[in-house]
Amino acid sequence: MKKTVQIKELREKDIRQLLTELEQSNRKIAKLKFSAKFRELKNFHEITCERKKIARIWTIISEKAMEKINQEGDIHKKVKNG
Repeated sequence: MKKTVQIKELREKDIRQLLTELEQSNRKIAKLKFSAKFRELKNFHEITCERKKIARIWTIISEKAMEKINQEGDIHKKVKNG
């Protein structure tokens, strides 16, 4: 249930917001890895969860980019046929 809510929230954001979210997630995973190296991290599952979140963000960014390309392609077809 939590995953679907998180995915819906990510899909509502535009690409700039997703890139900001991606940057924050990358920083967080770097901090988690650093903590793991020094045995300060108690829950190693956080690293896996953050990596999955990064993968979801990249997937949504790719989907939005493809939608934009398809929309531009449709516009060009209408102009040529128009």
